[in-house]
Amino acid sequence: MIYLISRVVNQFPEFRMAMKDNALIYWDQTDPVFTVFHKETETFSALFCRYCPDISEFMAGYNAVMAEYQHNTALFPQGALPENHLNISSLPWVSFDGFNLNITGNDDYFAPVFTMAKFQQEDNRVLLPVSVQVHHAVC
Repeated sequence: MIYLISRVVNQFPEFRMAMKDNALIYWDQTDPVFTVFHKETETFSALFCRYCPDISEFMAGYNAVMAEYQHNTALFPQGALPENHLNISSLPWVSFDGFNLNITGNDDYFAPVFTMAKFQQEDNRVLLPVSVQVHHAVC
């Protein structure tokens, strides 16, 4: 899902908008920031990897990041997030039909926020709730 969401986001300039040095810009590419849950401590870490259109290259980068950082319980084990990021998180123990994340004090925070919830099987289908939150100025 991280690859698929990243692929879609990178196809639309509206999802790649940002404010930088008081100017509206479009990133050439955005890289996914995704959460990893630590069951032992019941905490999350935010990890990131470079987006590559080629799924094999993307997965190699993702797997390398996971191998190195998935057990590190720091909030940002890799250090500062890349400026050109998009947000992907998962709440697999809850189900929702809507989700809203309030980011206070950042009126010019344009990065999209994708949140996935608990999947369920219905008939012969698997349903995965996904919330997409974007700043109204870039919609």
